[in-house]
Amino acid sequence: MSQVAVIGAGIIGMAAARALQQDGHAVTVFDPDEPGRGCSFGNAGHIAIDHILPLARPAVLASLPRLLADPLGPLRLRPAGLPRLLPWMLRFAAACRPAQVSAGTDALAALLTLAGPAWSRAIDASGLAPLFRRHGSVNLYEGDPAAAATEAAQLVAHGIRAEMWSAHEVARRVPGLAVPVRAGRFLPDACHSVDPHGVVLALARRFAADGGRIERRAVDGFDLAEGRVRRIRAGGGHFVCDHVVLAAGSAAAPLARALGAAAPLTRERGYHVMLEPGALDLDLPVTFAERGFVVTPMQAGPRLAGTVELGAFGAPDWRRADILVTHARQLFGRTTLAAASRWSGDRPTLPDYLPMLGPAPRAGNAVLALGHQHLGLTLAATTGEIVAALVAGRPAPVDLQAFRAERFGVI
Repeated sequence: MSQVAVIGAGIIGMAAARALQQDGHAVTVFDPDEPGRGCSFGNAGHIAIDHILPLARPAVLASLPRLLADPLGPLRLRPAGLPRLLPWMLRFAAACRPAQVSAGTDALAALLTLAGPAWSRAIDASGLAPLFRRHGSVNLYEGDPAAAATEAAQLVAHGIRAEMWSAHEVARRVPGLAVPVRAGRFLPDACHSVDPHGVVLALARRFAADGGRIERRAVDGFDLAEGRVRRIRAGGGHFVCDHVVLAAGSAAAPLARALGAAAPLTRERGYHVMLEPGALDLDLPVTFAERGFVVTPMQAGPRLAGTVELGAFGAPDWRRADILVTHARQLFGRTTLAAASRWSGDRPTLPDYLPMLGPAPRAGNAVLALGHQHLGLTLAATTGEIVAALVAGRPAPVDLQAFRAERFGVI
């Protein structure tokens, strides 16, 4: 039985640990915090199988001057953070080349078509069914409905089912809208979690019940010999392992460097607001395309989530959470809607908006699984299955060339 160390107890780390455990390995998870306390705690809960376009693309790059002037828009670049963010932004600009965007879209689509089936297996294996709903999801368009049709056609071309809704069908299926919506794009195969943090905790409980160990220790380095990790250094101790999986989110860059990979991660900030239970009558996630946020029905009440904030290295700008409530009031004509709670978290994001999945350059027994940006929950089960295949020496279920660890340089 192989001894596998998984670094990181967020949704990616716990999904990988559970998949490895089911594959017959003895697994120990290392994280100084309790499972799911990072960005896994507050995500939108949406299994976003439609997010096949990397955010690094020409249209976004061209919009940056305007975004600098709008502190409350869906994408915000904080001027004060620019000097520190500049190297990342230069890589982002390079990733916006049309050929790279096309290749990245194809690669993400290949991963995302695996997400639903992978989650079905994970839900069944770990008893997670009470935490998920299979009601589909819908994107609504207040502007040109041609955009919805174009996106739907692109999704269908990549093997993802999408249906167009008329304005009449939107009004019927999404009650209470107070603004004109011209079209909808419905994903019948999408699902969502009613408690994303609860998913991580449930995985951790099942993992522990089946003999897995969770060590509340920070990993600070590795002992390497002959191209393999022999021991990890954590909390003043040394732990022998046969394989290592690095899934430490935003904290992964120094450890990836120690394993030979440059991982230029930035902390891309997002926000959510919880409304009181019953505040909105929805049974599926609803994304408002032009406004850049999603409303997800959850056990604790509707969650308003979204926004992208780059260069946010200081305290949260809570106006970006409050604007979500403003949008909801406008969209549903409910001036009394108010935040029951607010949250901010930092997504681990690489400049090309593709995760890093594959063997580490300097250690043949180490796998990198990091940089999942907005798609951590969406791709967690798929990533877990890929990690388990790589550790076992089996072929991955998808071509990993676009996600290779060496793409930003070998150290």
